[in-house]
This record gives sequence, structure tokens and C-alpha cells, in this order.
Amino acid sequence: MGEEVRITVLSENHALEGLTPEYGLSVWIEADGTRILFDTGMAGAFAANAAKLGVDLSGTVHLALSHGHLDHTGGVPLALQQAPGALIHLHIDATGPKYHVAGEGRADFIGMPEPTLRIIRDASVRSMFLTDVTRLTGRVCLTGPIPRRTAFEKVPQSFALDPEGRRPDPIEDDQALWIETEEGLIVVLGCSHSGVVNTVEHIREKSGRKEIRAIIGGMHLMGSDQETIRKTADAIASWNPGLISPNHCTGDTACAYFRERFPDIYAPSAAGSVFVFSL
Repeated sequence: MGEEVRITVLSENHALEGLTPEYGLSVWIEADGTRILFDTGMAGAFAANAAKLGVDLSGTVHLALSHGHLDHTGGVPLALQQAPGALIHLHIDATGPKYHVAGEGRADFIGMPEPTLRIIRDASVRSMFLTDVTRLTGRVCLTGPIPRRTAFEKVPQSFALDPEGRRPDPIEDDQALWIETEEGLIVVLGCSHSGVVNTVEHIREKSGRKEIRAIIGGMHLMGSDQETIRKTADAIASWNPGLISPNHCTGDTACAYFRERFPDIYAPSAAGSVFVFSL
């Protein structure tokens, strides 16, 4: 494990044959001598799939949460059952109320489920609330909060902080992860609510590295207009990555666009997909 990076998608909207699909995302990362569970999906699919894939979740050292939505945090209790000593990393706002506007004057709760909140607030559980870049190992980092600098990447107004849907949620708890390798940076995205471009540029700035080797994960472009998708693709082209593998919340339209524009580096990913890189 010390000489390579191995990234396994444990849970995603789609699944390879024999595995369980589930809306949300969970990614297993083996890199730089440690094991990281990045998000836990909606419920238990990540654990069932891990068992079938031969992934031993009891070895989890770090449990990193990209943000506080239930489709990324619902499986936290199960993850901690399997790895009670894991250190949880999240932004403090991830534990706050979160809603999705479903109609005029009504919003559905999409925040952390109560069992997850109870565990994170348990004094016996090691929860680290991040306010800046956090280095998990010599080569693996969490971004912490991501500055919003682009004009075209915006959080949809359908996300709210109240059940009436009146207070927009900027989703300031959004974060991503990166791994530093000799050939460039591997970026692992949860939902990219801060914007893919904002996220990657923040990582390039904080790491001091410009080369992007791979981008894997949710890009939250579902429902985005063609201009936003094109500008995102233009930025990806400028980074010249070796691989892009959008999934979960990226949306069929954006995935189709990226697949056509980047045929040589595009790789689909679902539960069961594995990516291996040299360090």
C-alpha cells in the first residue's frame, strides 16, 4: 500500500454487477500508509459492498465527511461500528440543519440523520472540526472550506437552512480531499458544492502543485446549464489531467458532455470501480 494509491468506490448511484447501488457516495482510499473512508453514502450499501470487494473497514484510520447531507453521512454509525477508533473529520456547519426546497413554502430535511449526529456529538468519539487545510498524512490532505471565486459556479437556491426554504444554504461545510503523487495531484470530490473549478484551484494553491493527475467524484452539475458545464470542461482541459471520473451528482448531461469531450481520459465510476496509481 505504501507504494501506490488505491481508490475504491464503495457506494454510488450505480453499481457494478453483484454490488448494491445507493444514491449518495462513499469512497475507500488506501494511500501513503493509511486507510481513509471518504463519506458513507445514504445508509449501509458501502459496508455491504466493501465486504464483497474484500475491503476491511475495521482498518479505517480517518473518516472524512465532504459535507453534511444525508446521502454522504447516513452510514456514519455503521462505519464507526466497524472502526470505533476512526478519527472523524468534518466542518462544524456539517452538523447544522439542511433542507431541499420541494415546493412553495415547504422543504425536505436532507441533513445528517439523528443517529449520525448523536455519534459525532458523543464525547467518546474523536471528531475533528476543520477550519482550514488538514494534512492526514504526508501526502493526503483535506481542503477544509473552499473559497468561492468563479462567477459561474453557484450553489442552487433550492438548498436551504430552514424548513420553510427561506434561508439559502451556502453549504460552507463542503470540502474535498487530495493526494500528492510524483506525477501530480489526485483529487477526490464529494459533491463539489463549492464548484469543481473553485475546488481544484484551491487545491493547486494550497498544495503548491499545478499538475492534476486525476479527478474522481461528484461534481454537482445536474441541473446546470450548458454554459456552466462548458466552462467547467474548459477548466478541466486547462489542467490537462490524466483521468476524470465524474459520478453521483454530476448528472447525465454533464457526464455525456465530458465523455464526448475527453474520450481518452474519461472513466465511468460506480460502486465497485477501482483506480490504482503509483505514488
